[in-house]
Amino acid sequence: MEHATLVGFLTGKLSPEVLVDEITTEVNACEASIRAGETGYIIITDGPPVEVTREGARRLLAAIADGRLSFQLANYVADCVIMSDDFDLADEALREAVNFVADDSRPPTHDETIKALATPW
Repeated sequence: MEHATLVGFLTGKLSPEVLVDEITTEVNACEASIRAGETGYIIITDGPPVEVTREGARRLLAAIADGRLSFQLANYVADCVIMSDDFDLADEALREAVNFVADDSRPPTHDETIKALATPW
């Protein structure tokens, strides 16, 4: 994923639909590698330091809740935020929100996503 694409989405300059168009191929390639028993790589280009805001985290959760971003794609986005040294999660509550999306043990239900979105962090 391009750093600028992720920043654009988190800041509201790119819609979830544009994000989907930009990252679907690489997310599918990562998932195909995992299904084939290989290593799936999360790739994010370098860029200037960015503080992830609560609004950015809410945008990610809302895109899942609204069905505009699949959990698989949102999970990849959250992994990029966590794995990149260029993104700073300002506080523990914000980390919890991003980790909620990064947890790939199972997709959250719609109700769980709505509850996470309603959390006053």
